[in-house]
Amino acid sequence: MDLTCPCCGHIQQEPALVISTFCRACGEHFRVRRGVAFTNPGPRVSGLAELRPLRRQKPSLSGLKEESNPRPPSELAPRHADEETDLTAAAFFGLSAEEPHAETIETSGGSLGRNAQSREALAEGSLGALIAAGQTVVVAGKEKMPPNYAAPDDRRRRDDNVPGIPVRCFRCHHRQDVSRFAKSTQCERCSAYISLAHYEIKTVKSHSLRTRGDIVIAKKGGLIQNSEIACHHLTVSGSIDAIVDCSGDAVFRHSGRVRGQLHCETLVLEKNCQVSFPDGVMARRAEIAGHLVGDLTCSGKVRIARNGIVEGSLAAVDLELRDGGRISGETRLDPGITTEPALSKGFNPNLIG
Repeated sequence: MDLTCPCCGHIQQEPALVISTFCRACGEHFRVRRGVAFTNPGPRVSGLAELRPLRRQKPSLSGLKEESNPRPPSELAPRHADEETDLTAAAFFGLSAEEPHAETIETSGGSLGRNAQSREALAEGSLGALIAAGQTVVVAGKEKMPPNYAAPDDRRRRDDNVPGIPVRCFRCHHRQDVSRFAKSTQCERCSAYISLAHYEIKTVKSHSLRTRGDIVIAKKGGLIQNSEIACHHLTVSGSIDAIVDCSGDAVFRHSGRVRGQLHCETLVLEKNCQVSFPDGVMARRAEIAGHLVGDLTCSGKVRIARNGIVEGSLAAVDLELRDGGRISGETRLDPGITTEPALSKGFNPNLIG
């Protein structure tokens, strides 16, 4: 059915069983009874001003106090749009000690306070009109957001990016940078799964472990009986007899045996330990304070301490030999030496698979 707004005269369609609704033009709320729309009884309050119906005469609070016979409840029932009230809500409940202002702006269907805006401004800013128009409610030039909301441009940002860690693939030896907060990754070249978990070995066991996190072998721990491990940084304080694939620093504080060719960034042999490398070692840097058995190839500088011994051939870019240090095999200094493991054949860098 068609309903006519009692405030602005806008005609809109509503269901036949509607009992109240909002005007889609001015946003005012009104009731419906028997197909006729009428305003709510009493003063109508919007977000910007108080709307009061027109009064025939100026009432006095003294006459209200002296009235001995109160108004019957029937007179307080909801009124139609053509009826008029005599008192404001504040005066009716005794909350105002002053008489209402006589200065009003007359409009069709009611009156506005002297400090109120026009009915058109109220309609444009009312919540019902904004919802009907699909607009965003704006207060003081800002959208309604939570108190702790901060615009993306105002948020604090880091000036420096968090550096990643280099990861070398187990299968194809491809290197890539991965966030230091990652728990695992996948090779960009061959799609192999790469774990980034850290482990600490506290007992002697035969174990095969592949990760690009750090592995620490405690003093009472060890890897024996054809064990195989792959890691990023390796710290050995216990016994070891295993195949090792290390992409970071390898620090040996205990004697042991490493089978297979070891590739690492930095090789460190501390005092009073003897480590055997039957297949040799390829590192970028090396610091030898113990006894190394095997061939050593270094693409950087090799430092041999006072009690350091290299029992095998040595090929490096630079050599620093302290008094008391020994090299039993052939020594070759070549600036073109490289120790980076070659990529495995059969993988296309441009394709995953």
